[in-house]
Amino acid sequence: MINLKAQSSRASGSPLRRGPRLIALAGAATLALAVGLTGCSAEGGSTDGRGTEASQTLKIGFSAEPPGFKTGVDQGSANKQLITLVRRGLLSYGPDGKVVPALASKYEVSDNNLTYTFTLRPDLKFSDGDPLTAEDVKRTFEYLAVPGNGAADQTSFANIASIGTPDETTVVLTLKKPQTALPKVIASPLSAIVPENAVDANGAPIGAGPFMVSEYRKGVSYKLKADPNYYDAGSVKLKEIEMTFMPDAQTRVKALVSGQVQFIDYVPAADYKTLENAKGVKLDTSHGLYGALQFNLTKGPLAVPKVRQAIAYALDLKAQNQAGTLGYGTANGGLPIPVDSEYYDEKQANHFAQDVGKAKSLLAEAGYPNGGFSLKLLTNSQYFGFTERAQVVKSDLEKIGITVELETGDYANQIAKGNSGSYDLMIGGPPAAISDPSALTGAFIGGPTFVRSAGINQDLYAQLLDKGAQTPDGPERKAIYQKIGDIYLQDVPFVTFGMGTAAYAYTDALKGFEMLSGPTVYSSLYSMATVQLSD
Repeated sequence: MINLKAQSSRASGSPLRRGPRLIALAGAATLALAVGLTGCSAEGGSTDGRGTEASQTLKIGFSAEPPGFKTGVDQGSANKQLITLVRRGLLSYGPDGKVVPALASKYEVSDNNLTYTFTLRPDLKFSDGDPLTAEDVKRTFEYLAVPGNGAADQTSFANIASIGTPDETTVVLTLKKPQTALPKVIASPLSAIVPENAVDANGAPIGAGPFMVSEYRKGVSYKLKADPNYYDAGSVKLKEIEMTFMPDAQTRVKALVSGQVQFIDYVPAADYKTLENAKGVKLDTSHGLYGALQFNLTKGPLAVPKVRQAIAYALDLKAQNQAGTLGYGTANGGLPIPVDSEYYDEKQANHFAQDVGKAKSLLAEAGYPNGGFSLKLLTNSQYFGFTERAQVVKSDLEKIGITVELETGDYANQIAKGNSGSYDLMIGGPPAAISDPSALTGAFIGGPTFVRSAGINQDLYAQLLDKGAQTPDGPERKAIYQKIGDIYLQDVPFVTFGMGTAAYAYTDALKGFEMLSGPTVYSSLYSMATVQLSD
């Protein structure tokens, strides 16, 4: 039986203690307790009980080659996962999804929630040996705040009024307005601190994470080695990671089962049972990010809200869940908020129950009786669930007179066309990297990106999203997001399918890997900092 991990967004806040207003972050040693050790050699390697040291080179079959490393930009799950290995921010996520220390050992919050004072660990260095100081934090955060730089959390960093660096290990953030989820934003891999030259001459990322890039073969692989400059280098058990790009899912699965690799990401739901029954293999599954049908709202029929409403009513979300996740996900619309969140609104989620008759009526009201127009639907054939969902969309829309032509290719092609708005419809999903409703901001606000529908009327949402980000958890905040949901149901800038499913599979000799869930699922490789291989 396969059990999906259900991580409550209410349980993944920062470890903030009121009273003296000091947020004392547990040391990195606390994370090491989560690692099941079978023994430790003098060199830090695992032993099998007979004194034989297991190899600490982890071979990964990776689902895609990261398309690049633009600081703070959401360039897909492959990019985000690699960043968790080679970079670190002031904060990070622990194995239970809670915010934990990283480059900062502690932080304090003022009584008015407008000033955050971070204390950096002493003698921090980047992987190239250069010192990492408060000035690097300031420069990184200032870069992330510039709209033209495309950072996923740009609006969060733009809320910083000033950044003080009274000394090399102190960073003082003064906010324009309170920001409830700021620690979670800072814990995102996309908020990692980078040097002035964030990539090397070959385009490989430089950071201050537990590993560093030792070799990059374009189109083939990355090799990583343990970074001796990492602030907690003693807790890193793996000596090397060999990451081979394997875009074909079946190739990845076969490589794991045969022992060619020891860890794979993005496991298709179709292979869950096979891997669950494979000898020496462990399968971790959880709910993933929301899937969605994204629109280009800038032209043609899709610029008309009633047309988008009609499409929403035409879609069979249960069929979408079956096609895209084989039933392991959820089948719900509404705002892309995790189903276990206190902000999830079940009534709004079920608003667009399939109703073909209503869909046809809305098309007629919009001036398109019997449909009578064609749309191109962009998807990719690299990842399971995308083309499968696209086929269901095509079938559903043809029932209301809309002809759909599928355009497919690899994931890099979809990212490129999505970023430029070169589509009518696209199988995708809104961005989310934190378990907080303020993560919705990225679904509606910001510059062109493949994770956000093109041409959204951002003015409809900006003020309420800003207010929601400032408001503490409670009834008032809940009412704000319900109002955003009501606007969404009328505007329909995208149609959510429900939460997807995510999975990693790996050798049972790998100890200590912890999969996260929902919006933070692609931060799961943070736990590679303390895993180890045993015989």
